[in-house]
Amino acid sequence: MIILLIITSNITQTIKKIVNTMKTIYINFFLKTSFILCMLFCIQINQAQIEYNWQNSKEGWISGGDCNLTAQPDAMAMRLFSPTGKMISGTATANLGIFGGDYNKVDITVKNPTTGSGIARLFIYPPGAANNNDTCYYAFQVDTAMTSFATYTIDLDSIPSGGVGSVYTGPIARFGLRAPWGGANFDTIFWKKMVVYNTNQPNDSVSITFNVDMSQVSNPFTTPEINGDFNAWCGNCNPLTDSNGDNIWETELKFKSNDSIEYRFSADSWSIQENMDPSGICTNGNINFTNRTLTIPSNDSILNVVCWESCDPCVSTIPQLEFSMSIYPNPANQSIRIKSNERIEKLILRDLTGRIIVSKHTITNDFSIDISSLENNIYFLECRINNHWEKTKLVVSH
Repeated sequence: MIILLIITSNITQTIKKIVNTMKTIYINFFLKTSFILCMLFCIQINQAQIEYNWQNSKEGWISGGDCNLTAQPDAMAMRLFSPTGKMISGTATANLGIFGGDYNKVDITVKNPTTGSGIARLFIYPPGAANNNDTCYYAFQVDTAMTSFATYTIDLDSIPSGGVGSVYTGPIARFGLRAPWGGANFDTIFWKKMVVYNTNQPNDSVSITFNVDMSQVSNPFTTPEINGDFNAWCGNCNPLTDSNGDNIWETELKFKSNDSIEYRFSADSWSIQENMDPSGICTNGNINFTNRTLTIPSNDSILNVVCWESCDPCVSTIPQLEFSMSIYPNPANQSIRIKSNERIEKLILRDLTGRIIVSKHTITNDFSIDISSLENNIYFLECRINNHWEKTKLVVSH
């Protein structure tokens, strides 16, 4: 009996230890997971617009004095006790965690039945400030004797009407709104919506065309793709196409001007991928994770064709003597004629900066190009013949 009790006691203690250990593991996991989710959530909030929709809800707003707030189906009713009635987006402990430079516009949708001057105010509160301690305010004109709602825009990039003498870029914990001036006791202002947003955020507006020559890839593949930090190295979400079967695969993507990206070509959702030389001028130089790099220009661009795993065009294995090409006149002022004993598959004319002036897919070995509109300068003519690029200098002199 004694032995049985000792064994039972030991088992009980072991079970308690296991339970306590599992509790610790669960709590740590919960805290870490909550932290990560919170960070992701906060990031999303900071990047999105802030919207208060006062239909059937006060959205956390409170009276800042001289008014009473009531949620109604189509708007929030502010019943005035004096012309200075004010409402605020939360108590003194509330904090939006944003700054003046994060957003540059505020749209306010309101209906003002009163007949005073109609000058309303948008207040900015710093963290922890009392309801009467705003940092600054923006006065804005509202219509009077209104029977329907209208939207008014406030420019946060402008100098505030009071409080500070320059564009405000400091912290914003809360917003406040004062009723349009002229309301009397028991008059009601109807606030429908407020949206805080940023029109200065750049869009992906620069088009970049990537070209890779797959003619010397020995591994079997079906569809090349481009992967980079801009698409989270997603695999085949940005595939390339080869519309004319010349083994030059391309895709067009949009980016923000002046962004710096890293990328590499792969195929069939990473079934094969480039192994770049870190000493290449088009790479980041990282010997462990060698990627191509690019700083996005300000204008749409078509990048030079590069060979798989190279910063340069593919070196043709076709003997140079198998074809010939002539361009004349050179210098030229009106047009040039291009002749070859083989079909010219594609022609590209670039200026000194590399910008493409002319790009043509051809089906002939003898044709002309009008250059009368080009400025006097040096240009580079590239012709692809039998998957080999021939490059020559062209002088335009009118």
